Amino acid sequence: MVSLTTCVFLVLLGFGRLVHSYYTEEYRPQFHFTPEQNWMNDPNGLVYYNGQYHLFYQYNPNGTTWGFMSWGHAVSTDLVHWKHLPIALECESDSNGNVLQMFFSGSAVVDVNNTSGFAVPVGKSRYGKVIYSTPMVAIYTSNYPTAHTQSNGVVIRAGQQSQSIAFSNDNGLTWTQYEGNPVIESPPAQYADQYQQFRDPFVFWYAPSSKWIMVASLAMEHILLIYSSDDLKNWTLQSQFGPENARFGQWECPSLFPLYVDGNKNTVKWVILMGINPGGVITGSGTQYILGSFNGTTFVPDPSDVYDPSQIPAGSTVFQDFESISSSFEELGWSATGDFSGLGPQNASTVQVWDIMGYLGTGVMTTYLFGDIAKGTITSPTFTITKQYISFLIAGGYYPYNPATAGTPDDNQVSFSLVIGGQVVHSQTGTDTEDLVWRNWNVAGWMGQEAYFIVTDVNTGPFAHLHVDEIIFSDSPKDEGNWFDFGPDYYAAATYNGLDINHRTVIGWMNNWAYAQNIPTSPWRSAMAVPRTLALKTIHNKVRLVQQPVSSLSSLYTSKLYSKQIQSLRAGETAINVPAPYNARMKLTVQFTRGSGTQFGVILRANTTDTQETVIGYDFLGQNVFVDRFKSGDNSFVDWQPNPYPGHFIATLPTKSTDCITLNIFLDWSSVEVFDGQGQAVITSQIFPLDDSAQVKLFSVGGTTNLVTVSVNGIKSSWT
Repeated sequence: MVSLTTCVFLVLLGFGRLVHSYYTEEYRPQFHFTPEQNWMNDPNGLVYYNGQYHLFYQYNPNGTTWGFMSWGHAVSTDLVHWKHLPIALECESDSNGNVLQMFFSGSAVVDVNNTSGFAVPVGKSRYGKVIYSTPMVAIYTSNYPTAHTQSNGVVIRAGQQSQSIAFSNDNGLTWTQYEGNPVIESPPAQYADQYQQFRDPFVFWYAPSSKWIMVASLAMEHILLIYSSDDLKNWTLQSQFGPENARFGQWECPSLFPLYVDGNKNTVKWVILMGINPGGVITGSGTQYILGSFNGTTFVPDPSDVYDPSQIPAGSTVFQDFESISSSFEELGWSATGDFSGLGPQNASTVQVWDIMGYLGTGVMTTYLFGDIAKGTITSPTFTITKQYISFLIAGGYYPYNPATAGTPDDNQVSFSLVIGGQVVHSQTGTDTEDLVWRNWNVAGWMGQEAYFIVTDVNTGPFAHLHVDEIIFSDSPKDEGNWFDFGPDYYAAATYNGLDINHRTVIGWMNNWAYAQNIPTSPWRSAMAVPRTLALKTIHNKVRLVQQPVSSLSSLYTSKLYSKQIQSLRAGETAINVPAPYNARMKLTVQFTRGSGTQFGVILRANTTDTQETVIGYDFLGQNVFVDRFKSGDNSFVDWQPNPYPGHFIATLPTKSTDCITLNIFLDWSSVEVFDGQGQAVITSQIFPLDDSAQVKLFSVGGTTNLVTVSVNGIKSSWT
């Protein structure tokens, strides 16, 4: 209970913010959705009806960290300007303060045919015919922390997760829980022990069979369960899907929906979109997708869209598999320094690196030799780059290579790097897990050059070790999954019901569970990424899920603040003048082709001493879009144990030397979102720059960049 005095204080506090600093607090996003105050995570119940986009979301009404999970609620007519509404479904406790029910993630539908029977009379027509409401139905996971017996006699176990429904007959303003909840009490019998990990129902109407379809997750089993129903109350299990592709951590927040391929109405593919945590493309939270077909009961993935982790690409050359565990690194042609001198590969089971994907042999190169205290380097023999990709397995703690601190007393890297011409050109750290994952480097830009690998471990902190195995050279990457966003801050993506197939719209949580509860924001914590429109597009003979910000975001654009064409941009940095306040929130578009340089990009939120900056660009040799936030501002919330906040994040984007490349960059007060022109390479990243970091620059590395076009629109606040 909250005392009357406390309530008055909170009202006065809220009134003060409304008058003096409403939505202008430090780091408050200006065109991304945030709650007025308190904690937010997954988007829930996205549904469009009667001209309104409803956004429900995981919400803690009592503080700025996770807890007391409820459904917050907001609506919009354009996905840009949002109106806050009262809490839709609020956490329930008993008289002793024991939490009985929290409302976890789910979806919402509009039951236009009243299949549920939840409609009520709302009046009569001029001819005396009774007019009924159109129910909105929320389908969510009831999380029961405390064992108890419900009023309807259902016995609840502590920690149980079940699927429940609630309905609204006033367009989502007020809600009534169904008296027969939960509608799916437990997972299927063969998964009975997973009753605490059964969640996140996504429900939609499947017209060919005139049934409701639910996709729910057995999070730890990496399995999606597909149910059907006539009335949203009674559900029948139809099939299951998984595990496939990236199968780490927990599978959460699935969606299933159709899209046309290349806009062709005669070619439809179905898309499964799901969150993975931990085990994302960086580490911590991530999102993957899988394409296939759906017949109303079963999802069948396209054979070309699932990947056997035990198979390497045809024509691959194995550079090193570390199976010779009786040999030293020196006997294998490698060299070692520090604590690793004279040692060699270890038995994987001894160092507890996990073979969950079925591709690991006996041996593995590891720096976990005396616990986490071992320090030194392990260096490969030199080799000539003859194939386009280098792929390898990696696991361990997240301590990335930082060129600004490498070799200094501040160096804390635990990394596996590729060195060419004395420079680190690619580097990978661990993923905060002992589960080996495949990672790929595009090295086509260095074809014919001499190179070597180096493992560097200069850290004795917690989880400060690395495992590397199965280094292969190939002409195609060793895929593990299809990543939806290659940045660290995009998770729990949910798509809208109520829109046609051409307007499939998604919203993701712009945060990462590895540090989400510590980011330096107040009185709110967390934002949503900009809503995005999805499509399927054939690129390089493969169908890919692509995305672009919703077109309505342009309603916030100012007229052009800066526009320039540069025939040949010289090497170095070139300042451009973007007036305040839009140097802190803008849409910046660059188009360019390769000249003699090796990288081109944009530096945002830089200060005069170059101690703060966010760097965004394209690496012509590595053929990737990148975002570097090592110096992006406040990182005092990072405890410097394994934490994916600092880093250099890449999205592979193969191009030819004559290609014109487009990057669309959306900068807000505490985030950047980067989209290539087709929307296949997307990186979402939070940043926390200080106010004096306001400079904007172009840069070209190693030579010129040609045919550079730059245009900048300011973005007005959606909250004013």
